[in-house]
Amino acid sequence: MTKPRRGIFALAGALALSACTVFPIPEAPRLMELAPPAEREVFDTPRPAALRVDTPLASDPLDSTRVLVKPTPYEFQALPGARWRDSIPVVLRDYLIQEFRQSGGFTSVMTDTSPATAGLTLVTELTGFHAETHADGTTVVIHLHTELMENLSRKSLCVLDQREEALAASAKLDDLMSAFSRAASALSTDITRWSRDCLADA
Repeated sequence: MTKPRRGIFALAGALALSACTVFPIPEAPRLMELAPPAEREVFDTPRPAALRVDTPLASDPLDSTRVLVKPTPYEFQALPGARWRDSIPVVLRDYLIQEFRQSGGFTSVMTDTSPATAGLTLVTELTGFHAETHADGTTVVIHLHTELMENLSRKSLCVLDQREEALAASAKLDDLMSAFSRAASALSTDITRWSRDCLADA
């Protein structure tokens, strides 16, 4: 190899190495989770039924891992540097299942990925899981439309449309997570009680 050609290759290698330091490696986003409730309602006697909790139906951008904020009624924005640990519907489904099980409201509670047979299914549609910013502060909103369905007859036993709100201490990520967790806790408590009452009425 001639000296000029060696020089070209050496220069190209040096440029390639220096280019690696020009663009810093971005930090991995923080993976967020809903915190368990500080206290929960526990029932003395479970309803003698097996309950399947379906993953909530949701469209984009709710069907994503982004932490969403609405600065205006017509715009969604994603907080940089943070993600939910899974898609929003899966995070909420897992939270509901955990709260149903911990409350002792039903004999058995399972996810929609379980091969086991259940007599009832909790069918939900998620239309809100975001923070709204206003002049007087930031509020977290969870809006869930819920139906309790009898699997054998495919009959809808009860319907609940629920919107939970929780005021955040600030628009900072940790304060938003606290508000999301409080709203999810109130929502899961109401849905658990409502599901049991639905069977009593039926």
